[in-house]
Amino acid sequence: MDDAKWEILVEAHNDVEADIICGFLQEKGIPAKKADSSPYAGAMRVIGGQAMEVHILVPESFLQEASELLLDIDPDLEIGDTW
Repeated sequence: MDDAKWEILVEAHNDVEADIICGFLQEKGIPAKKADSSPYAGAMRVIGGQAMEVHILVPESFLQEASELLLDIDPDLEIGDTW
């Protein structure tokens, strides 16, 4: 999967939400990983303890399936939007 093109699926509000979403997708067999929405997000967590948005990434080939799974949970969710 390292050479797969990863796409942003949704944006979680913080690490806790991101971990929940990634865990849910991984349990369904979909590779998922977190990526900070800003290069400064990690520093802001350490220095200021601030919650920063976290992008949830999935391989492009799993984007449709992952989208459908999340939409089953929250039909009003716009994929690519904040969770």
